Amino acid sequence: MLSIVGERIYSIDALRAVAIAFVIVAHAKPFAGMGARGNLLYFVLDTIGQFDVQFFFVTSGYFLATKLSPSVSGRYVVGTIRKLGSLYLFGILFALAVHIPIRAVGGMLDGRSLAFGAVRAVSELARRSPLDFVYYGDAVAVHLWYLTALAFAICFVAGFVAIGGERYLFPTAAALHVVGVLTQNYETVFSVPVPTRDALFFGFFYVALGYTIRSVDWSPSADRSRAYLGAFGVLLAAQLAEQYFVAAVVHDVPFSAGFYTTEYTFVTPFLVAALFGWALATPEWGKGTPLPTLGTYAVGVYLLHYPLKNLLVESVELLQSATGVAILDSLLWNVSVVPLLYVLSLGLYLLAARLGVIDPDGSHLPRVSRMREKLFGSPSN
Repeated sequence: MLSIVGERIYSIDALRAVAIAFVIVAHAKPFAGMGARGNLLYFVLDTIGQFDVQFFFVTSGYFLATKLSPSVSGRYVVGTIRKLGSLYLFGILFALAVHIPIRAVGGMLDGRSLAFGAVRAVSELARRSPLDFVYYGDAVAVHLWYLTALAFAICFVAGFVAIGGERYLFPTAAALHVVGVLTQNYETVFSVPVPTRDALFFGFFYVALGYTIRSVDWSPSADRSRAYLGAFGVLLAAQLAEQYFVAAVVHDVPFSAGFYTTEYTFVTPFLVAALFGWALATPEWGKGTPLPTLGTYAVGVYLLHYPLKNLLVESVELLQSATGVAILDSLLWNVSVVPLLYVLSLGLYLLAARLGVIDPDGSHLPRVSRMREKLFGSPSN
């Protein structure tokens, strides 16, 4: 539950449920590869959803501002890192539990043994840099970068608060983000020797944005909600235009040949700010629907969806080979893959919680004692 001043902001939880669906769109890539129209449709869906991860960062920064102060920043950061660390390790364990068997079966299909494929998968991971595990977070599965980026971004914000440099927080984060946008989208002109979809150039800015929104006590009134929603619509059109410019003009990728999407644009911060302003102006939005409840489990869906996507695609490819039916190119698959992954990820996460494998409100590291208690009840005294 997300709350401030003792009251739940239903709209933020509800939008998290919507945002995670667009995260799945970005990874499942429905309609991509189905000709120019399919590529265009995926491009539009992916661009519309580019508020998704940014919204999670902004939300974290917004509520971070209610908890941080120079005297408690260190303690709060330690507790946050511990919680994010358990999520990250759970994500790694689940990804490995899916990835290694997939590679093992792949090795067998290539005429090798199951052990050969599994050993090859482990050896590939062993060659990854420690920086990929600790900072970039994508050594095991690419989607886990969000957790390490959030952890480091919170540390950066807390550092500014600890030294009393809050006035420099947002300008510094914004300057770094501009560098990130330039090097992501216009790398032929602007380049840096390191990846910029990370904590420093990406997560830091959006967490700082959320922190600043709360720090200046921005409280949009309900009668301005339509204005914020209208601004979101206009900025969404601008986002589509900028994305198209980057794809078709800068990178010269026509939809007939494929598609090109960026991680973020210059319009994105304004788009996310307009949406967040609308959420603050309509705190009751989504109340009485399943969306706020789904939003509280967004992190679980995020952790599980990507490995499940890989497992589902690999399984369907095997089925295609056996039947000769191009399932992945069918309209039914492309329409259903996103809701299917959403439901599977949510259901498996809730099952893990019910069995005591994880604690949705606490540690996500499996504990035998917790599982025993869930399955058999508390031991009698």
